[in-house]
Amino acid sequence: MIELVAGANRSLPDGALSVHVAGPFDLSLLITSGNGKVAGDGDFVFYNQPSAPGARLTGDGASIDPPRLRPAATRVVVVVSPADTGATLGQLPPPVLNVRGRGGTPVARFTPPRPRQETVLLLAEIYQRGAGWKIRALGQGYSDGLAGLVRDFGVQVNDDDGAAPAGPPMTPPPPPPPAPARPAASSAAGAAVGGGTRGADTGGDIVSQVVALVNVERGRLGQRPLTVDVCLLLVS
Repeated sequence: MIELVAGANRSLPDGALSVHVAGPFDLSLLITSGNGKVAGDGDFVFYNQPSAPGARLTGDGASIDPPRLRPAATRVVVVVSPADTGATLGQLPPPVLNVRGRGGTPVARFTPPRPRQETVLLLAEIYQRGAGWKIRALGQGYSDGLAGLVRDFGVQVNDDDGAAPAGPPMTPPPPPPPAPARPAASSAAGAAVGGGTRGADTGGDIVSQVVALVNVERGRLGQRPLTVDVCLLLVS
């Protein structure tokens, strides 16, 4: 068996593989195309969706059969997270990945550097290279949970996925209060005295409405109404 370090890779034998991570962990798989993204939510294999073409979770591990993956699949990412969703990987023993070939033949082993506050760890990727397949050790951690990881790969996460607890639904803001009814130009203008309606004849409908509304408020306060100077409304 070859001991891998982060970043190292090796060729894999033909046929199905088994990967195992013993301990208080959940194993997940992400199946991606050449663009590094999943083709759909079915490419995320985890405890609530334990199988996909060519990949299946099995107890503390998974079986991966590269030739049986969906068409255009070129990579399977092996992901580990704490079985206790309230824990971080730094509180647990280091996750050790063991890869075996057909008949249980040891192929590779990888122990990543001990995580700290991360809650998800990309352990390794099994990827196509030419006509064959290889494995690369990763050891890349995520601190924002499994949901943050899978979203980076294009998976749509919702409450039913179980990938991460959803936050409380957002309460929409209350609708704005209705605008006060605007008096009609004719009746509001009639509230203006001392020539206040002249703007309706010479200054246009908007000016007359503004003056009328202002004068309604001024009348309530016992103030004299405003008038419109026709000269200011003339445009050369």
